[in-house]
Amino acid sequence: MARLTVQPENRSYPLSATVSLLNTLLRNSHPIQHRCGGKTQCGTCRVRILEGSRFLNPVGENELNRLGQENLAAGLRLACQTFAYGDVSIEIPKD
Repeated sequence: MARLTVQPENRSYPLSATVSLLNTLLRNSHPIQHRCGGKTQCGTCRVRILEGSRFLNPVGENELNRLGQENLAAGLRLACQTFAYGDVSIEIPKD
Protein backbone atom coordinates (compact mmCIF):
# COMPACT_ATOMS: atom_id res chain seq x y z
CA MET A 1 0.00 0.00 0.00
CA ALA A 2 1.16 3.53 -0.78
CA ARG A 3 2.24 5.84 2.04
CA LEU A 4 1.96 9.57 2.68
CA THR A 5 4.93 10.88 4.67
CA VAL A 6 4.82 14.31 6.30
CA GLN A 7 8.12 16.09 6.91
CA PRO A 8 9.86 17.24 9.01
CA GLU A 9 7.87 15.15 11.51
CA ASN A 10 8.54 12.00 9.45
CA ARG A 11 5.00 10.78 10.13
CA SER A 12 3.70 8.22 7.67
CA TYR A 13 0.11 7.23 6.87
CA PRO A 14 -1.51 4.68 4.55
CA LEU A 15 -2.62 6.31 1.33
CA SER A 16 -5.50 5.39 -0.99
CA ALA A 17 -5.78 6.67 -4.56
CA THR A 18 -9.46 7.42 -3.89
CA VAL A 19 -8.88 9.64 -0.84
CA SER A 20 -7.42 13.15 -1.08
CA LEU A 21 -4.27 14.07 0.78
CA LEU A 22 -6.40 16.40 2.91
CA ASN A 23 -8.75 13.62 3.98
CA THR A 24 -5.83 11.26 4.57
CA LEU A 25 -4.30 13.81 6.94
CA LEU A 26 -7.60 14.51 8.71
CA ARG A 27 -8.40 10.80 9.11
CA ASN A 28 -5.07 10.40 10.86
CA SER A 29 -5.55 13.47 13.09
CA HIS A 30 -2.66 15.30 11.45
CA PRO A 31 -3.14 19.08 11.77
CA ILE A 32 -3.71 21.02 8.56
CA GLN A 33 -5.71 24.15 7.76
CA HIS A 34 -8.86 23.57 5.71
CA ARG A 35 -11.40 26.38 5.93
CA CYS A 36 -13.61 25.59 2.94
CA GLY A 37 -13.95 21.86 3.54
CA GLY A 38 -12.17 20.77 0.37
CA LYS A 39 -14.02 22.84 -2.22
CA THR A 40 -10.97 24.65 -3.69
CA GLN A 41 -12.29 27.99 -2.44
CA CYS A 42 -9.81 29.05 0.24
CA GLY A 43 -6.38 27.63 -0.58
CA THR A 44 -5.54 27.03 3.09
CA CYS A 45 -4.70 23.33 2.67
CA ARG A 46 -1.53 23.97 0.68
CA VAL A 47 1.19 21.35 0.84
CA ARG A 48 4.63 21.23 -0.77
CA ILE A 49 5.38 18.02 -2.62
CA LEU A 50 8.88 16.86 -1.70
CA GLU A 51 8.91 13.44 -3.39
CA GLY A 52 6.54 11.37 -5.48
CA SER A 53 5.01 14.04 -7.70
CA ARG A 54 4.87 11.50 -10.53
CA PHE A 55 2.23 9.60 -8.53
CA LEU A 56 -0.18 12.56 -8.27
CA ASN A 57 -3.29 13.33 -10.26
CA PRO A 58 -3.01 16.19 -12.77
CA VAL A 59 -3.71 19.73 -11.58
CA GLY A 60 -7.29 20.73 -12.29
CA GLU A 61 -8.51 24.12 -13.49
CA ASN A 62 -9.81 25.20 -10.06
CA GLU A 63 -6.54 24.29 -8.37
CA LEU A 64 -4.55 26.11 -11.06
CA ASN A 65 -6.72 29.21 -10.62
CA ARG A 66 -6.38 29.13 -6.82
CA LEU A 67 -2.61 28.49 -6.67
CA GLY A 68 -1.28 30.03 -9.86
CA GLN A 69 1.46 28.70 -12.10
CA GLU A 70 4.29 30.09 -9.95
CA ASN A 71 3.17 28.21 -6.81
CA LEU A 72 2.61 25.02 -8.78
CA ALA A 73 6.11 25.31 -10.24
CA ALA A 74 7.41 25.67 -6.65
CA GLY A 75 5.87 22.28 -5.78
CA LEU A 76 2.73 23.49 -4.01
CA ARG A 77 -0.57 21.67 -4.35
CA LEU A 78 -3.93 21.88 -2.59
CA ALA A 79 -4.29 18.81 -0.38
CA CYS A 80 -8.05 18.79 -0.98
CA GLN A 81 -7.55 18.37 -4.72
CA THR A 82 -4.55 16.05 -4.69
CA PHE A 83 -4.78 12.28 -4.93
CA ALA A 84 -1.83 9.87 -5.11
CA TYR A 85 -1.40 6.28 -6.26
CA GLY A 86 2.15 5.84 -4.96
CA ASP A 87 4.41 6.94 -2.11
CA VAL A 88 4.43 10.71 -1.59
CA SER A 89 6.37 12.93 0.81
CA ILE A 90 5.08 16.40 1.68
CA GLU A 91 5.57 19.29 4.03
CA ILE A 92 2.86 21.61 5.26
CA PRO A 93 3.99 25.24 4.95
CA LYS A 94 3.71 27.22 8.19
CA ASP A 95 1.96 30.25 6.67
